[in-house]
Amino acid sequence: MTYTPVKTNTMPIPAEPAIIPVHLVGPSGATADLAVYVPWKDCNLVYAYTVTTVAEGNKGAVEIDLELNAASGTEIMTITVAQDAAVGAVNEASFTTKSAGQALTRSNSSKDAVNIEIAGITDNTWEGMLYMYFER
Repeated sequence: MTYTPVKTNTMPIPAEPAIIPVHLVGPSGATADLAVYVPWKDCNLVYAYTVTTVAEGNKGAVEIDLELNAASGTEIMTITVAQDAAVGAVNEASFTTKSAGQALTRSNSSKDAVNIEIAGITDNTWEGMLYMYFER
């Protein structure tokens, strides 16, 4: 049996801001992509930050790009976690293309997801929590 949630259009998001938390694990010697689907209609990605939960082992900075809909999509925001960031370090996102994060909606396959691209380095051990804030 497949579960299909009932989706109403009476309220685009349940509260403002609506927050989607995502656990991230830095890849070793590669780039990792993770698509996070937007469960609401007509909302904007307005803010994001990370909190380091496992230090990266003094190997190099970790770059996290939030992209529209797919790997190599239009970059909405970027976050840089400094080399040897301590557990609990907070890093805020800065906008690259603010308009790409506007009017996100579950009903349009070209604007229904945020792709999280994590650029890793050799033997990267970084882990963290990403918090994305959405508003109407």
